[in-house]
Amino acid sequence: MEITTLIFIITIILLILFLYLAYYVNTLSKSVYKSNAELKQVKQYTAMQQKQLKELAHELQTMTNAAYGVGKRINVLAGQIKELDDRQEEFDLKDQGSQSMTQAIALAQKGASIDELMETCDMSRGEAELLMMVHGDVSE
Repeated sequence: MEITTLIFIITIILLILFLYLAYYVNTLSKSVYKSNAELKQVKQYTAMQQKQLKELAHELQTMTNAAYGVGKRINVLAGQIKELDDRQEEFDLKDQGSQSMTQAIALAQKGASIDELMETCDMSRGEAELLMMVHGDVSE
């Protein structure tokens, strides 16, 4: 075999190796490009998730603040209800006194004595006398 034939064979082998190497580099390059594209998508997805997480954290904080405000408002309303209950009791007591006075006036108009008014309506002598003067039986 001649040297030119040997150089030709070596050149062909080198050419085949070079083409194989070029194909391998091209495949590797595509793989790297695809990996970079996937990495970019993952980064975008991660950024979107972080944004959503921040929004949810903000919403949670807002809801927590609102719940705190509602709790404070409920406490204020509970105090107001207690105050209204106390006032209602006072009105009920006054109403009972008014009924007692209405009953005393009716008894006085029917001719009850001062002692009867004092005993029946739980009045002092002065109250019973005054009531008799104002509402007492006029026929006397």
